[in-house]
Amino acid sequence: MEYLLDKYFFPYVPYTFHGETKKSIVNGAMDFVAWADWLCKAQDPWKIYENHASFLMCELVFFFTCFLTFVHAWRNGNRYMYVWIGVLVHALNVENLCYWIPDLDNFWQAQGILTFFGARAPLYILLGIYHTFDYISYVCVQRLHLPWWAEGPAVGLGAVMLDMPYDIMGIKLVWWTWHDTDPNIFDRMNWVPWNSYYFHASFACSFVWIMKVARYFLVQEAYDWKKFGREFLCVFLAGTLAFWGGTIQFALLYHPAHDYFGIHSEYTTIAFLAFYAIIVYIGDRQNKKSEARAGDKYFFDEIPLAICVHYMFYMILVIVADPVNIVAEGLHQPIGPCNEIQKVQTPTGRVLTKKKYLCLDDYDEKYFDFHCLPKDARLRYEKGAEPLHWYAICGTPFENHAEYIFIIWTICILYMTIWFQWIAKSGMPPVVYKLVYRSPVSDGGWFNWRKKKSAEIQDDDDEDIPEEHEEIHGSARRRAGQDQSGGSKKRVPSKGSKKVN
Repeated sequence: MEYLLDKYFFPYVPYTFHGETKKSIVNGAMDFVAWADWLCKAQDPWKIYENHASFLMCELVFFFTCFLTFVHAWRNGNRYMYVWIGVLVHALNVENLCYWIPDLDNFWQAQGILTFFGARAPLYILLGIYHTFDYISYVCVQRLHLPWWAEGPAVGLGAVMLDMPYDIMGIKLVWWTWHDTDPNIFDRMNWVPWNSYYFHASFACSFVWIMKVARYFLVQEAYDWKKFGREFLCVFLAGTLAFWGGTIQFALLYHPAHDYFGIHSEYTTIAFLAFYAIIVYIGDRQNKKSEARAGDKYFFDEIPLAICVHYMFYMILVIVADPVNIVAEGLHQPIGPCNEIQKVQTPTGRVLTKKKYLCLDDYDEKYFDFHCLPKDARLRYEKGAEPLHWYAICGTPFENHAEYIFIIWTICILYMTIWFQWIAKSGMPPVVYKLVYRSPVSDGGWFNWRKKKSAEIQDDDDEDIPEEHEEIHGSARRRAGQDQSGGSKKRVPSKGSKKVN
């Protein structure tokens, strides 16, 4: 940095810096570059394509589906655009809290084209995942015309339906890695923690519930564009508080059952999603609104297109992808001492434990290994050395490829059928009435000014008539008036005349 400043900056400044001043400028520049590197780190797309092609395709697909959600929000306007912004706030809030709170820091994303916040959050997470799962689910649930207390669980279930193929294929193709011994994600299915589904359902539900409550108290039912500050506050509160609402839902069922009684996360997650399904079922059965089942022949817009693209991507990917050829270089669970333990504080007050570092002699993450690295690669932790955070891992073959094809195709077809019922066989989205403000009619305006000016000119012309011609003009006006009045009279037929057809 000092070399660059000496060559390209200091010679062109009309001032000579000496000693400590020059040193402080160099240090400030280095701090700024370090901050910029922490904020956003870029990767060569061609390198990602060569080493991790499926992840690059994943990013592009989510960019496309996120773009479709934005087009939908922009086209419909009003509160849809605010919901889209609120989902973005929700994504930024959840991701950063998960990285900054040590008890929740239990996953590491692969390096994308652009990765933010210390190389932890790829762009497709912030502008892709949450909008594809939460926004799409929210828009589709609007067609069901459910009561407010059932709308949140319905959105949560919709988010899980969109998330499930992504979770199953993503971890197998090393789009991210999990902490090896974290007790909250230890129970898994196809290497996917059961709590991942619990997480998406509870957080999406909390987002909708908080937004509904905020709108009830802060805005009226009809949309008023002049209250854009309140509208934004509603979605901002939903985006920032949904994390804590989801945490409360974890504390109500999962943590007491798992932490105190040792109940497997599979059972708590299935029970939790079943509660959601019952709430939605009751709300739908009690729904007497005719528009909830009116149907919509012209339902296919940006949202159904995004759903089809999303599921078809995984149905194709599970057939053509080969995880053995994957090389994922980036941040993963740090490799360090095998005996160092870290405490995990739960919302119920129970303190659990996990190994702080990945132990290469004792780890149980069969979806990656190190077979693709050179034989002389040194990943072993040596006593007294710094833990290794950035390294490369390799994908592993499918344990049973047919099983993955079966589960991905089954859930995609099943969930697309449910989405079709929700979108095409339910009804139109609720109409949000808008307050229309009429602009006051002004006396001015360019056309009114021209008319007024013409009248003034005509009056001026009349005043300029010479006195000797005034009588002539007056008689002419009187004759014109008589002709006009005479021409306006109706011709009354005589008494003996007949009407001729």
